[in-house]
Amino acid sequence: PPQLFPTSIDGSFDTPYTTSVGIGVQREIGKDLVVQVDYYHREINNLLGVRQSNLTFNSRAGARTFLPPFTAGAIATFGPWYSGVYDGLIVSFNKRLSRRFVLNGDYAYAKETDNQMGINALPSDSFIGVAPVVSSTESGVLRTNANGPYTRANGRFVAAAGSFVYGPDLDKGPSDLAVDHTFQLNGLVYLPWQVQISGIFRAQSGFHYSRTGSSADPDGNGTLQGIDLVAGRNAFTSPAYVNLDMRFTKRFDIGERFKVHALFEFFNLLNRQNPAAVETVAPTTFGTLKQILPGREGQIGLRIEF
Repeated sequence: PPQLFPTSIDGSFDTPYTTSVGIGVQREIGKDLVVQVDYYHREINNLLGVRQSNLTFNSRAGARTFLPPFTAGAIATFGPWYSGVYDGLIVSFNKRLSRRFVLNGDYAYAKETDNQMGINALPSDSFIGVAPVVSSTESGVLRTNANGPYTRANGRFVAAAGSFVYGPDLDKGPSDLAVDHTFQLNGLVYLPWQVQISGIFRAQSGFHYSRTGSSADPDGNGTLQGIDLVAGRNAFTSPAYVNLDMRFTKRFDIGERFKVHALFEFFNLLNRQNPAAVETVAPTTFGTLKQILPGREGQIGLRIEF
């Protein structure tokens, strides 16, 4: 007989692709100011990942079972099970050099969702297909999904028989790297006596994260992702990120060929405690900061031109 493997590649294996549309408007105001508005929409299709393709629907109502050709355990199948959607609006302006200064700024609103936990991570629910008729005993009462869905005493949801179940969509939520709002401003001012002051200011929404510590097992495969699916994946947002970097430069001309630039730079001038990681386990310290990015830093330097 042919040898069976606990891993496989999906037979269809559709190629991942993205469909997108964008529109933008640019307007010059006066002689040195340009304002631009852009909108983007992207649909990311056939994102690759794994799921347990032979896990039966009955596993959520009773004992864990698997379909042929490998009934002794799960087959982790790599395929195009996942997808995502991105919508973004960007408003920007560019003030060209005049009156001894340059100024640029932009604001971006983005909404990005997907249902992928990671290319090598199992979804919270691996089942894809039409729900068959199943039953389970709940508190001494026999229940069935023949006439509609029900929720087991352990919190596991059993969809109605005949309905199509796309398990990976249980993890649909904001993408791991999605940021809702971002504002950035940067500029350069030319002062007398060969002095320049420049800076970059950035403020953005915090990163999304999930509440963890849950023992929910929606598909009954015995693999716990730990995500609180009642709230939803990446349903929470860390504190905002705010940062200001500045540079002060004084130029000294030495003869006609040599120039020396004395630099004095500050990073995170506001000394803000920007989050790098938060506590995700409920309930006591949930949402508190676990790690912060570096505080205020400064440096002095020289640059020689000749």
